[in-house]
Amino acid sequence: MKTKKLTTPLKIIKILKLMTEKPVSLKEITESLEEDDNFVNRETITKYFTTLRNAGCNIQKKQNKFYIKYPILSFSDTEFKTLADFQKITKNLTSKKDYNEFLKFLDKLFALADTKKLSEYKRILQNTEDKNLVSSNVFKDKIESISNFLTEPLQKIKIIFEDKPYTIIPIKFRYFKNSICLFGYDCANNVNKNFPINKIQSIKQTPSLAQSTDFGLSTTFKIKGDLKKSYMAKEGEIVSPYDDYLIVTNKNEDKEALFKRLLKYGTNCEILYPKTDREKFHTLINNLISKHNI
Repeated sequence: MKTKKLTTPLKIIKILKLMTEKPVSLKEITESLEEDDNFVNRETITKYFTTLRNAGCNIQKKQNKFYIKYPILSFSDTEFKTLADFQKITKNLTSKKDYNEFLKFLDKLFALADTKKLSEYKRILQNTEDKNLVSSNVFKDKIESISNFLTEPLQKIKIIFEDKPYTIIPIKFRYFKNSICLFGYDCANNVNKNFPINKIQSIKQTPSLAQSTDFGLSTTFKIKGDLKKSYMAKEGEIVSPYDDYLIVTNKNEDKEALFKRLLKYGTNCEILYPKTDREKFHTLINNLISKHNI
């Protein structure tokens, strides 16, 4: 079976990969592409080199062989500062295992960068003020405890939040309005809600796992883009506005009618919960795509 022919961008990426692995001649490049049934001439490869050079790749030639001279990436102090902030957030909001995976990613990233500047990154990391997450370590035990419930199948937990009891289905952690929040489904009020960690006073597991019926008849979806400004809530919908999007919980509308309406919104709409509704909606979209392709 023949390999599918590559598009021009993918050809360029393959050439880039070859030159990062070892010095290669024009003949070796063309032969490598021909293995995948992709034929190019030398003039075309020269044009690809121009594209790569314009993108910042330092292509060198030695004894009629071409290679990428490191570093491929060059970071500014501002970009280092952003990475340092992100590293601190990752350390505070993820498990030890996930944080270690992030560190492995950084190692791969910095392998393509100027090693002389890594000491500069470490200095910036040490001096970066953790302004918004200064007290995050105080919540580490809570985060570790809640992380145990962020699994499939979903679980119900009971929390005391601002001196009030809630039964919720924890969904994920998120950073919202300068607070580390647990984003979960409030079972009593049938709505998604942010629970700032610093206001959660206790956490207890319930005896049962969450079921799709725990979400009742409601469907929760996300509205973004221009539709966010013009969206008019339907009867029985609860709308929660955020900076760049709306979270809408629809309780009463017939599922078939709701799905048809959401299809009209295109990529500005995404069903979030329950999982069964997401799967049904994806199936509906895939069926429409299949019919269209036919």
